[in-house]
This record gives sequence, structure tokens and C-alpha cells, in this order.
Amino acid sequence: MLKGISPLVATVLLIAITMTLAGIVAFWGSSFVRTTLPTENQTQTLQACSICRENDLELFSYYHDTNSGSFDFTIRNKCSTSLTLQQIVFKYSNGATEIKNINTEAPPGITKHNVTNVPPDFINFMITTNCGHISLNVSVGE
Repeated sequence: MLKGISPLVATVLLIAITMTLAGIVAFWGSSFVRTTLPTENQTQTLQACSICRENDLELFSYYHDTNSGSFDFTIRNKCSTSLTLQQIVFKYSNGATEIKNINTEAPPGITKHNVTNVPPDFINFMITTNCGHISLNVSVGE
């Protein structure tokens, strides 16, 4: 006659296995939710960016004083919400790039901004915003 485990031991083992699997799933699920869901501020930014179009930011003018390294630019934000100008990337003829963090607000309308210590002879500059699909890319001399 073959003997198996008692029903009491089998029940205890099933409960232990179930609780272990539930703990693993709960740990994975909580870390998954924490890392993939946007924060409240990110959600507001995503909502604000969704109402802006790619061409809602336009360059009015720019001026680079090569003696002082001051770079002034005037932009128009046609979006109904403020944009954050994050960086301006300068590209040079020798292939070098320089990134300047500007982190300044561009409210709806026309605003003037300034960046300091910009070396001369850049051939291109790009202004990035907090909305990934909205940026300005300008070739100098065109």
C-alpha cells in the first residue's frame, strides 16, 4: 500500500506556496507601479504639452555679441500654456557641441532671453523645451 502526505501537511504546504507567490507578485507590482506611473507634476506637464503643437514656438530674432559672449534671442510662444526652455545646444563647424542649461519659463506671447559665455563661430543652435515635440532648430546664416 502506498502512503502519501497527510491532508493537513498538504494544506499547510499549499497555503505557504500561495502566500509566497502572493508576496512576490505584490512586491513586483508595487515597484512596477512606482517606476512606471508619472508623478502629479509630470501628469500636469504631459497634459499641458498635449495642447501645444510642434510649431507653437517660433524664433523672432537672435543676436550674438562675440566680444562679451552674450547671446540674446526673442521667441514667441503661441501655445496657451507656459513652456520651460530647458537647454540651448550650440554646434560648431569643427563638429563640437556645447550645451547650456537655461531652465527658464516662456509664457504665452513674446519673450526675450539671454545666455552668457557663448563662444563665437557656432553654425547651428537648438532650443529644447519640457515638451519633447516642441523645439527650435536654427542654422546660422540661412
